[in-house]
Amino acid sequence: MTKVKTSIALDDDLLKWVDSQIEIKRFANRTHAIEYALQQLKEIEEADREKQRVSHFRYIQQPSEGSVVAERPSKK
Repeated sequence: MTKVKTSIALDDDLLKWVDSQIEIKRFANRTHAIEYALQQLKEIEEADREKQRVSHFRYIQQPSEGSVVAERPSKK
């Protein structure tokens, strides 16, 4: 993966917290902390989108076959 150097501005309190996490070895450096936080946010949002996509279906148990079928609910 190619990394692109960038610059950001952070609130002083947030930067102090990041630096304290680096001191206790939670993160290797500031870049690691920011990458970790953004990756977590990305994964949460992707999971939320997937839940929304799946919630558009309702699942029906087919007793004769023991299988589950997903169908889109009708709009009323």
